Order: sequence, then C-alpha cells, then structure tokens
Amino acid sequence: MTAWQVSLDEFAARLERQGSRSAPLSARTQTAYHSDARRVAAWLSGHGVAGPDSVTASSLEAAFRGLGWSAATRARALTAIREWLAPGSPAGRSPADLLERPKVHAPPIPRLSVAEATSLVEAPDERDPDDPLAVRDRALVELLYGSGLRRQEVCDLVLAGLDFEHETVRVVGKGGRSRTVPLTEPSVSALRDWVLDARPALVFASRAPGVPDAVFLTRSGRPMDGSAVYRVVARRLREMGRGGGPHLLRHAAATHLLDGQGEGGAHLRVVQEVLGHASLATTQRYTGVTTKSIQAALKRGHPRG
Repeated sequence: MTAWQVSLDEFAARLERQGSRSAPLSARTQTAYHSDARRVAAWLSGHGVAGPDSVTASSLEAAFRGLGWSAATRARALTAIREWLAPGSPAGRSPADLLERPKVHAPPIPRLSVAEATSLVEAPDERDPDDPLAVRDRALVELLYGSGLRRQEVCDLVLAGLDFEHETVRVVGKGGRSRTVPLTEPSVSALRDWVLDARPALVFASRAPGVPDAVFLTRSGRPMDGSAVYRVVARRLREMGRGGGPHLLRHAAATHLLDGQGEGGAHLRVVQEVLGHASLATTQRYTGVTTKSIQAALKRGHPRG
C-alpha cells in the first residue's frame, strides 16, 4: 500500500470519528472532504510528488490549477487538505495554510413574492381533495413556507416532534442540532388534516414492516426522502410558471418575515433561530440584509402567521 493510500485511509477514519462527535460533520461533508483529498493526491502522485510528506504549497497550487476547480470547490478543498495533511496542528503548519483562500460570492437567490407564495400554498390540487397525497402535499408546502424548514429537516420529522397544543414542531437540523420551531395557523390546520385524517390511510395500506413514525409518507407508506419532497414543490411551482424547489420556500419564509408583511414581529435573530443557522452572518447573507438595515427597526410579521 502506498504512502498516499495509507494517508487517505487514515483521513477517512478521522472524518468518520468527527462525524460521531457532539458537533459532527455531516456524511455529505465527510464524503466531499475525502473526495477533495483523494483527487489532489491522485494529481500530485501523477506529477512526481512522492507522498504526503513531500507536499508543498507550490505543488498544492499546481494541483488546484490542474484540477480546474471553481472558487467554491477550492475554498472547501483548502479546509479538507489542511485537515488531511496537518490534523489538529496550529495555523500555518499545513502547506494549505500558505495558499490564499478565494472569495466565494454566493449567487443571488431567486425571490418569491408574498402573492406568489400565497398562490402556491393555496392553489387547488387537480387530484381529489380527499386523496391522501393531496392532503399531504398541502401540509408539506404550508410547513415549508410557514416555518422555513430545510428539505431534509422535513424528511426527518417524526410524529413525536409535533405539538399541536403549543403549535410547534421539534426539528433536527445540520450537525444534529435540534430546535423548536413555531407553526403558523394554516400549517397547524393542514398538518392536522394530514396526520389525523389522511396519513392513517397510507399507514394502513403500507406493506412496509412496522409502523413508520415519519410525519410525511409516500403512497406506499414509507418515509418521504429529499427527492420526493423536491418533486412535490417543483411540480407546484411549475404549475404557476416558476422554477425552483423547497429552498425557494425557505428563503421566502425568511425574507417575508423580515419584510414584515403581516402582523406580529420578527427580528433577524428570531429568523436565525427559526432557520437553524449557527451563525448570524449566514442569516444576514441568506436574507440579503445589510448591516445598516440590521441596526434599523425591522418590520414585523409573517404574511400567513
């Protein structure tokens, strides 16, 4: 086994250990980091670098140029390569520390107006209104827009996390962090119709072993995955002449809260908590709010609150 392979195997094991800690790396991040290291190792090995101990800043720079990575991929790769070549070492000890981190400019996020969002969630379904999937889809889009959840967070919701009395839902977000998110009144109503009236029919018809505890199910009674959630939202958006998916509703929930189209109130930090952002800077970028506007009084309320 080559020195490159030994080093990459050790890196994969470290990533897996990090994935089981209290602030874990997601499986997707682990895969991306290991892929970055593997591709850099292959390029360096193919261009005469003997092994990980022989990597220099200049050879890394040549690898990045040779791989033709975008600024965003390069920025992520610098973090991955640093952890691969110099795990736990002080800043400056890894050759990756000597390379300039590119500035990554996030593309503008498409916006959904309040009128468009309202049309989306209230649009009549061409299916029989008593069809369990029609009831499910209405609850799904109400929840995505009303509480700004991520697609995977919706997939991971369990019945025990729903609290109709207090109108909240318990959500497990990125890094395994859980939070309690308030529900809008239309969301509560739609979720009641789904969970109490329509969902049992799918559970009864299911051939899957056991009784699923996931809130949202497919017609076969199995938990919905991310692609299924995306298809539901994308179909409804297409019907109104728009592209996009669940993230468009998440962005709309945040911006409409901050714009204050309805009654009540929403400060930026409230939106940060609802969205489950670890950093306020993420919320600020995500919602397009400037520092100046943060200091000003924010208009309040969600249009469907």
